[in-house]
Amino acid sequence: MKWIWLFLFTPLMVAGQMKEGYKVSGDTTVFVFNEREYHTRNISRVVVTGTFRKWDPNMDDTEWQLTKNGKNLWYLKLENPEFKVIPPHSEFKFLINDGEWMDPPAKAPNIKWNNLIFMHEVILPSLKASILNDYAVWVDVSGVSRPIQTSHYRLTDAFGNIIPISSILPNEETTALLTPAEKIDRRRIYYLEIAHLQLRTLCSFDGWFKTLYSPKEMGAQIDMENKRTHFRIFSPRADQVKLYLYKNEKDTLPYQTLEMIPDENRVWEAVVEENLHGVFYDFTVHGPRDPGNHFFETMPKHISDPYARVNIDAWGRSMVYEKTLPATPLVGGIPPMKNVVAYEVHIQDFTDLLPVKREFKSSFKAMTIPGLTNSHGERIGFDHLIDLGINVVHLMPVQEYMHHPDSIWKESFKDDHYMIEQGIAEENYQWGYRTSHAFAIENKYRSKNTVHGEERNQLRDLVQAFHDKGIAVIVDIVPNHTAEDMDGHWYFHFNVLDKIYYYRTKNLEHIGEYGNEVKTENRPMVQKWLIDQCLSLIEEFGIDGFRIDLAGQIDRQTLIKLREAIGKDKILYGEPWIASNDPDFESNPSWDWYKHNSPITFFQDDARNAFKGPVFDLKSIKKDRGYAGGHLDDRKGVIKALSNTFPDDLMTTSGINYLDIHDNWALADQFAKHDWSGKLGVEEDRMKIAATLLFTSLGPIVIHGGSEMMRSKGHAPLVEIIKTMKNGVKVHIHGKRDTYNLRRANQFDWENLGKEDNEDQNDYKGMTAFWKGLIKMRLSTLGGVFRIDVPTPSDYYQFIAPEDKALLAYIVNDTIAVAINVSHSQKTIHQFTLPGEGHWQLIGSNEKVDHEKGITDHFYSVINANTTRELTLPPVGLLIWKNMK
Repeated sequence: MKWIWLFLFTPLMVAGQMKEGYKVSGDTTVFVFNEREYHTRNISRVVVTGTFRKWDPNMDDTEWQLTKNGKNLWYLKLENPEFKVIPPHSEFKFLINDGEWMDPPAKAPNIKWNNLIFMHEVILPSLKASILNDYAVWVDVSGVSRPIQTSHYRLTDAFGNIIPISSILPNEETTALLTPAEKIDRRRIYYLEIAHLQLRTLCSFDGWFKTLYSPKEMGAQIDMENKRTHFRIFSPRADQVKLYLYKNEKDTLPYQTLEMIPDENRVWEAVVEENLHGVFYDFTVHGPRDPGNHFFETMPKHISDPYARVNIDAWGRSMVYEKTLPATPLVGGIPPMKNVVAYEVHIQDFTDLLPVKREFKSSFKAMTIPGLTNSHGERIGFDHLIDLGINVVHLMPVQEYMHHPDSIWKESFKDDHYMIEQGIAEENYQWGYRTSHAFAIENKYRSKNTVHGEERNQLRDLVQAFHDKGIAVIVDIVPNHTAEDMDGHWYFHFNVLDKIYYYRTKNLEHIGEYGNEVKTENRPMVQKWLIDQCLSLIEEFGIDGFRIDLAGQIDRQTLIKLREAIGKDKILYGEPWIASNDPDFESNPSWDWYKHNSPITFFQDDARNAFKGPVFDLKSIKKDRGYAGGHLDDRKGVIKALSNTFPDDLMTTSGINYLDIHDNWALADQFAKHDWSGKLGVEEDRMKIAATLLFTSLGPIVIHGGSEMMRSKGHAPLVEIIKTMKNGVKVHIHGKRDTYNLRRANQFDWENLGKEDNEDQNDYKGMTAFWKGLIKMRLSTLGGVFRIDVPTPSDYYQFIAPEDKALLAYIVNDTIAVAINVSHSQKTIHQFTLPGEGHWQLIGSNEKVDHEKGITDHFYSVINANTTRELTLPPVGLLIWKNMK
């Protein structure tokens, strides 16, 4: 089909592509970086990366380095025959020097979600087909002229048998209705081909899949009044579903087997006339042996219930369980998004080293035990969070997630020195971003002396404990992918019930950066599954909101519906990245979204990068730690981050600002003095400047738990390794940059609280007090200047930005003023004036923040308003004042 490509490219288009970051000539693609378009100078290196490189930021890969040719232009010439190397519609960006990402020029015509798009206007030749019913297939032919002769089409089943075609009835320019001459089975696999155009496609089930919906309660539901138990499970293409009931967890034979009955929407149902609370159950799902199917006939396995309230770890049976009574609501209501100061925390990390009884280690219970202290007499654990002053606890995943069985894991690594050293020889420690059962609660967080199901009550009790202290609780959900294809191919439920329904696939196989992508678009029952799990956490536990992992892979319409379903008072934010691997999703503006049209509050990584630098491949202490770290070119980004004026900041609550989060480098490690390890000393003044920038920015904020006490992941070496279990399963360990499965590196070292500065130690006590002061200021009446959700005037932030970029000062709504020097040397702002009448009181310096008592022993303790003066700042210094009007 090469003639089609040649037809698409005219000299006019090639000239236009020069402005888009590339040009094309035959089989050659040339990437072009124009320094003038990017308003940059003093560039030493340029590389290109994108979806075709899986966004690899490696600057040293010569294959992707551009060469300077002329005064302002950089080129990279690649052979791209039939566009196999760089496919049309690929997203790309340029990086310069030591890895600085370059946002596209504002006037580039091929921008999408802040990336450049290769050949964005090209309509690729494609054939799509969707089965509507047993006598109708909907056909869409794009990029070439659609034929309407039946002889041009060939319809076959999964085993190559030809199905005769009765007619092709054109609808619109690209669409037509194909009618088979004989009945087909809409649940089976079929292929459609247009041979002379070399187009062939799987006949999708979208035509009727998107019409299947049931409002019925799924899973095992106990009717308390009538003493009966309803079982429901959704499998649209199954021939038969069987339900098995067991008295005990490990019984090999069921005491009862029931044939389930499908309703008109393919929800399979069974009713038992008794209350089965505590009974165990599983299913077998039966169907044709077509490719892509994993029914019992080809995969003879019992599966668990995706709606189970209790599941015995990821691998075991489900358990019938009554609904949990939720915690009582927060008195005064959930904090509105504008007021959110959230604290992200992992149950096991937080509780591992607390001085609690053995049965409470790593449990929900341990997180709420008051009265704990360390050897310095400092309040730790639950009391530390209360003292800190945050108003939202953000729990990392607590839904049942996959971890490999302890018996296999221990046998595999019992003598492995590395695994022992990292605290993971005894168990498959995980952060939890591999949900196996979205309605069950993680078994590992249950107190050791309690029975299955008690984890539900213990999570509810945790929520109640924080509610009693006026703190909201939100949880991190992971609906974008599931555990079924993590470290291997597993068959918990969705893969068997109908992989093609529940997941995005290509050629009947999973796609996705993390093993799979859950398909919410055109799948009402998957959309329901996502919303139902959130409603369950609200209604049965009292959860106050959610953080959504990789929310960018959930279609926009589902997120809009989720926002409406859970209630506008609930906290809701998530990651706007990463892109789906499904081109249909990416090309549909009703589904795909990014920051500018986000249906939820998004993580504002532009602010993060400006405040303290990027999170990947840290190399340079001068350039990879943002403005707080001394990268002066980031000052312009800091100004936008503080005042909420990035292009995607449509309102002050569009994004949530942060410095670090569980992924990648801890803040203490990014500001480490040596070897990117905070354990070897932290540049504390720079870290305090980063914190000050965060806490004096507009909108909601989230803190990575432990940043306030300089928690470091330095125990983990910066090395990538692969370990193999006894059963052949490979385990990937990424080291310090991503410690998702390294237990010791993530533990809260509670003994650090109270430690003061000496030759070998950081001033943990001083840093914690500094963060407490910032939190208290932000949530005070004074800090209300930052907590707003209405448009601000252009002068709401008044910036003093001297020619020396190491200096920045700003006045917020004539109420709070901040001055910063990120240089290693003393610096002076020569024209410094604070507005108003009366005077301004110093409330913050490198030593402490106290907005109530102020700082009275400093040279700048009091500054008269409306008086111009010189302001001299110490090296890496900061000052904060409040207007005493």
